[in-house]
Amino acid sequence: MQTDPCEYTAAMAARSLPLPEPDANKYSRGQVLVCAGSCSFPGAAVLASLAAVRSGAGYATLLTPAPAAEAARAHLVSVPVVACSSTGGCFDGDAVEELCARAPRARALLAGPGMGREPQCLRFAEQLCSHPALFQLPLLLDADALFALAHEPSMLDARCAARAVTVLTPHEGEAARLLGRAVACREDDALELARRYCAVVVLKGPRTLVAAPSGELFVCRNAGPELAKAGSGDVLAGMIAAFLAQGLQGVDAACLGVYLHGRSGALAAGELGVLSVLPEDLIDRIGPAVCSLEGHSDSLAAARGNALERAGAR
Repeated sequence: MQTDPCEYTAAMAARSLPLPEPDANKYSRGQVLVCAGSCSFPGAAVLASLAAVRSGAGYATLLTPAPAAEAARAHLVSVPVVACSSTGGCFDGDAVEELCARAPRARALLAGPGMGREPQCLRFAEQLCSHPALFQLPLLLDADALFALAHEPSMLDARCAARAVTVLTPHEGEAARLLGRAVACREDDALELARRYCAVVVLKGPRTLVAAPSGELFVCRNAGPELAKAGSGDVLAGMIAAFLAQGLQGVDAACLGVYLHGRSGALAAGELGVLSVLPEDLIDRIGPAVCSLEGHSDSLAAARGNALERAGAR
């Protein structure tokens, strides 16, 4: 029997916004470690990293295979790029230790966009998910990391046993691969995936669902066809990771990211037309999407007023 989801609204998004304190610094606002990219797909890593800092994270660091690092640096001014150990232009097992060395200052970890599906990439994803040093970090798996999970479904078992926070962001094709069958009922299948992998699941689509192992289920209906373009999911992954780094719980971070992602798309489509929206355009509209919530949140209006006041004082 189909489970009825709770509608996620603008007012709910406004209440969830992780507004920075007046004395915040870049570390208190949370650092995201982005493990993404390959020599074939450096752009996915760039999109996810930019979306993370645009969504309020105080700091983001991109860890990417060495052959992809120069391409990433050419497009990232505000995000440090770390060239990691690689084989064949992709992450290899040695990169996990490089990641662990940078984990203590981070508050969230994102893995998968543009990572590749070569055997060494799958081993990297498996080692990343099972490494105890990373259990304290919320982990978001997207794109090729979900392919690795479908290849080795037990790779999240240790995180599950440790009660670590994990978020999965599949589209329907990836969800089918994780289920081992076609998606039949989106609501029930999202909940099944959440329980199977002990993770918050974002089942993407025109009616994006956010499901939790506890049985919570939300639907966000503001996604339009302008989001149906390669790279859009990389932006969403960076946004959710940023909200995790700023201290939101898994379900709250996922719902807020999905809502603002859809709102950013609508704003971009209103200016550029549905046909012409690029993932980069979504990143540029994250700020206006947040500002559009002002009418739903006195705290947001007050925070913006305080920021203007401080700017005037300087």
